[in-house]
Amino acid sequence: MTKALITRTLAKDPPEVPKKLGGKVRYFDTRTIGFIMEVRTNVITFYFRYVNERKEKREIKLGRYGDVTVDQARKRAEQLKAEVSLGGDPSAERARRLSIPTFAAFVKDRYLPYALDHLKWYPSVESACRLRLVPALGSKALDEIGQADVIALISRLRASKLSGATVNRSLAILRRIFNLARKWEVYEGSNPTQHIPMTREQHRTTFLSVTELKALFRALDKEEDRSAAGCIALLVFTGARRGEALNARWSDIDLDKRIWTVPLSKNGHPRHIPLSNEALRVLAGMTRLPGNPFVFPGKGDGRPLEGLRGPWARVKKAAGLDDGVRLHDLRHTFASVLVNHGRSLYEVGQILGHRQLSTTTRYAHLQQESLLDAANTMRLAIEAGRTAEGARHHP
Repeated sequence: MTKALITRTLAKDPPEVPKKLGGKVRYFDTRTIGFIMEVRTNVITFYFRYVNERKEKREIKLGRYGDVTVDQARKRAEQLKAEVSLGGDPSAERARRLSIPTFAAFVKDRYLPYALDHLKWYPSVESACRLRLVPALGSKALDEIGQADVIALISRLRASKLSGATVNRSLAILRRIFNLARKWEVYEGSNPTQHIPMTREQHRTTFLSVTELKALFRALDKEEDRSAAGCIALLVFTGARRGEALNARWSDIDLDKRIWTVPLSKNGHPRHIPLSNEALRVLAGMTRLPGNPFVFPGKGDGRPLEGLRGPWARVKKAAGLDDGVRLHDLRHTFASVLVNHGRSLYEVGQILGHRQLSTTTRYAHLQQESLLDAANTMRLAIEAGRTAEGARHHP
């Protein structure tokens, strides 16, 4: 151990390092206890050494001479010394900070495996992480992400013209990620998504007219991907969700009872979809492939259709439909047609698998003619009353 007052002069021109000392000499400062200057042949490095409350020796690197000055290194050593006097353990704190993973690493190694096991909507969660969240925040450690980063991300998502629902789902996933990281004690910071409000969602009311539906079926008849065409047709005649149809298996279909059972629906429960005559005709037109359990098989062995994006784009174009019409609008259309033909919201809700009547109401977009007919009910009631009154006075 070599004791000396570590000064600018000593750092600028230290004595030559004897080879017998292993190529380095350490100077222990006589003014600031724990402040060390390590001299090697080509580099000088500053350290701070201390003993924590458990009587364990710890050492922290302060920086290389040239990157920091002697005065800067001494000042930092004095700050750390004061921290230790107050019961702190700077080395352990530094190790803890370095152990906090980046957002990308946490999502890949911890969150997505958890989501795969616990969330039935895992594909949409994985997609949101891969396309929106990780590209924006992935390189930062979890404790480095602040509210300003989240606000900037949400602003970019809104500016990219994503729907309010998509932006909200991204924020909800992000909030869940940080809640789990804190629950699992990956870090101790606050959740940076706190107090950030959801985007106001504008629910679309698009549904197809009879003319548009006829054009759609003409286009489906000509669609080259017959599996996709059948899947889209079944959506029209059942009001099912896209994921439910893509994952439908023949074992879920009871043709005798005319029931299609969805083992796990969006609300977390099995649901039963009645199969109309037209739905049965769609199913009858599908070919059952050996070794493939899915009603709408994909290209891979034993796999379902991966998606409907391409076929739906072709069908829309061939049918002359607006480019903004979504597959989910077929579900809207199904509900609207049923309500417009006198079916109750309760019946429609049961078919669609809604647990709340308010949800069904949002899907049932009544046509203006139906609303006018409803408004005319008062006139019809009055006229019926007059007829009855006249009959009493003129027997």
